[in-house]
Amino acid sequence: MSHRYDVDFLEVGKRLRECRLEKGFTQERLAEMADLSSSFIGHIERAEKLPAINTVAKLSRCLNISLDYLIYGTVSSCDKEHCQLYEDLIGFVDSHSSRPTLY
Repeated sequence: MSHRYDVDFLEVGKRLRECRLEKGFTQERLAEMADLSSSFIGHIERAEKLPAINTVAKLSRCLNISLDYLIYGTVSSCDKEHCQLYEDLIGFVDSHSSRPTLY
């Protein structure tokens, strides 16, 4: 009997591939970013091997997507708020990084 929180690794692989392609990354590029082998990325995308949670976390960071989305295909309101705060912070840092430092 499946539970709504069971992980469908075939779907995880499909989302991983979809997000990778949307970012314009090859399997080799994503593997390099996540310090994994490109063949392992292929195995994950085809659900032939199951990644450890640490690996899933690395991949979500490299693709700039939430773990919630990668694992379940959803984005919770908390994640949306977190993403917006992160984007605001990055914008703030970027807007202030080109200014000279005053002593």
